Amino acid sequence: MKVSLLLTAVSMGFTMTALLSTANAQGKDPPGVNPAHYQCYRVAPQGTFKPITVTLKDQFGAAKVTVLKPVMLCAPTSKNEAAVKEPRTHLVCYEEEGGKAVDKLVSVTNQFGTEKLTVGGPTMLCVPSLKTVIKQ
Repeated sequence: MKVSLLLTAVSMGFTMTALLSTANAQGKDPPGVNPAHYQCYRVAPQGTFKPITVTLKDQFGAAKVTVLKPVMLCAPTSKNEAAVKEPRTHLVCYEEEGGKAVDKLVSVTNQFGTEKLTVGGPTMLCVPSLKTVIKQ
């Protein structure tokens, strides 16, 4: 039986989604890739977040965007019992607005295989963060 997996990758303020076959799900990382894995969780802000305007520049261009609110916390994760190399650094991903669609076709190679993806508009900015669990 062939099962499919929906994968969403967040990087540099862009979200790319691809439908992948689990037949490719156990490959190795491409050479030169930092093999950190993150499991992302939806979050609800417990206070007021004041929107912040920032200028971002990556391989798809530059844009001034407004960072609106935190929407995800991504924790370093062990995938298939692999060691977590750096357990302290988390990612907090913020919803953003103001960037333009780049409409580029890219080829991405990772441990799930090689996929062609269409890159749309930016949706999130993820920043390295430290997390502390607050006992309630």
